[in-house]
Order: sequence, then structure tokens, then C-alpha cells
Amino acid sequence: MNSYSQEQESFLHNPSIDGLYCEEKCLNEDLRGGFGFQESGIGDSDEICKKPLAFLFEHDLFWEDDELISLFSKEKTQAHLSYDEIKSDRSLKIMRKEAIMWMVKVIAHYGFTANTAVLAVNYYDKFVTSSCFQKDKPWMSQLAAVACLSIAAKVEETQVPLLIDLQVEESKYVFESKTIQRMELLVFSTLQWNMNPVTPISFCDHIARRFELMTNLHWEFLMRCESLILSIITDHRLVHYLPSVISGATMMYVIREIEPCNAMEYQNQLMGVLRISKERIDDCNKLILEVMDDHCHRPCQKRKHKPILSSPKGVVDAYFCSDSSNDSWAVGSSISSSPESIFKRSRLCL
Repeated sequence: MNSYSQEQESFLHNPSIDGLYCEEKCLNEDLRGGFGFQESGIGDSDEICKKPLAFLFEHDLFWEDDELISLFSKEKTQAHLSYDEIKSDRSLKIMRKEAIMWMVKVIAHYGFTANTAVLAVNYYDKFVTSSCFQKDKPWMSQLAAVACLSIAAKVEETQVPLLIDLQVEESKYVFESKTIQRMELLVFSTLQWNMNPVTPISFCDHIARRFELMTNLHWEFLMRCESLILSIITDHRLVHYLPSVISGATMMYVIREIEPCNAMEYQNQLMGVLRISKERIDDCNKLILEVMDDHCHRPCQKRKHKPILSSPKGVVDAYFCSDSSNDSWAVGSSISSSPESIFKRSRLCL
């Protein structure tokens, strides 16, 4: 048995995480429809905006200030990451970027929501900066990424593929389900079972409602915010900022895109609601501009498949066009699977 297998076997039988874990049941139904796959992608942002806003109700527009206060309070109490630790560790930065890029590809493959992506990255960052993470194990980062993505999907999605089927998009290592389940338990323990943290999207959703954008603009605003966040999520420097600051900078960026004539008015309203240091938001906004400018100036390589347009047009596409291994990506919308569909592979029922 090689060292890689021995290390995994050792991890698998670690008595410290010998707790509860459940067996996966093989689903006999065709999961393809369950994930909302379509044969063709969404043509443009107009089709997205035509989607019924079933999740928006009139009473949502009357959230009181204590709702926002609750978000800020939770933001302060939740564990914050050590930016210096990531910044000073080159190998950790490389592992982080590779892991998050892989997670984003899988999320695109299955059409998971932006919330799933943000939660998965949040779990991963907290775990790899903890004492439980063993950087000397080359497979540990990938295993953590699979476990964190699996947990996030179970929190946010209505249907989740089997663990063996989750490992798509050129995974460096392929782990057995029981190994991933034990890693999930270790992540739960490390994060003290706090799996519902405040994220930038939490603030974006609240502010959009506060602005009373009870129209198609509300949907487009949120879609653009989510797209932008996913475009910059791999940059380790983002860890330096609180979710509220990232959200504020993101919304300012988007406001300038969709309402350039009234940008200043909306920005003043935004600052009045968030009550965050303008200098802090401006600093984060500079990072966003830098990252997006870098994406736009990367040489676009030829894609394997025709890209699927999403809203906002070009934001996510500009990010992924620099990597030919990344096919289409539509944030928060249904996408078609790759030619070698994951569901063509045989499933393992453990």
C-alpha cells in the first residue's frame, strides 16, 4: 500500500472522529431533472428577469432595523479568519485557490446556487486555518474541499448528488464516501457546528429589499451581486474584509453598472443603511476593481463548448474565459451538463 493510501486509511480510522455518520442511499430516480438541468442555456438577462419572484412577499419590504442589527451582531460574534496566516503562507494560498476553483466548477456543473458557493468557501477557509488542517498531506486540501462543498450543498440545495458523484471536474484525488463523511464530521467539529454564518449575500439580499426594488430590477441586482462575488471569491485578499464590507463594496460596484445616472443617490442610501466606514468600503472596492480588471485583461482561450450567457453578461464569463477547462457558468440558473455527464457514470451505493 502506498503512502497516500496509508495516510487516508489512518485518517479514516482516527478514533477522534469516530462519531455519528450516516450511510448514503442510492437514488433510483433520475437525478438529472432534480438539479434543474436544461438542454440549452439561458439566452440573456431578460429571460432571467422574467422569472417569477415567488420568494418575494410584500411583508419582506417592511423589515425593521433590528433585522439588520441582527446581521451585524451575528457577524461580530462569528469566528473570523486569520488573514495574516493565509497571506504569509504561499503554499496555503495556492492550495486555497486550486480548491476554490474546483468547487466553483462543480457548483457550475450541477447548477448550485451562489449561496452554496459562498458557504463552501467560508467552511473551507475556516477549516484550513485551524489546527486540524495538516498542510503536509497533499490530499488534505482536496478532501476538505469535497467535504465543505458537500456540507454547503446539503444546507442550501434541495437535492444533492452522492458523494462519489460530487467529485467531478478533474479532481486530483477521488475519495471513498466514508472518508468524506469522516472529514465532514471533522469540519463540523472544527467549526463547532456553526454552519449558517453571515455572508456578503445575506447583506445584499436585505439591502435590495430595503431599497424597495420590488421589480425585475431586484432580481437583476441580486444576480449581479452574486455574480460579482463569485468572480472574486478565489482571491485570498478578500478574507481580510468582513461580509458587510464585501457586500457594501459589491453593491456599490453593481449600482454603478445598472443605475449609472442615479449611482450617487443609491450609494448615499446604501451608506446610510449600512453605517460602515466609507474608507473601509472604498478599500474593498479598490480590490474588486483590481481583480475584475485583471480578469478582463487575461487572454481568453478557446472554449470547448459555446458559453452560456447569464446575468450580468460578461462578469462571470470574463473570469472563466482564462481557463479552457472551465465550460459554461450561469450563476443561480440552470445549466446543461457536460458531454460526459456525471450521471452516465456508475453510482456506488455504500
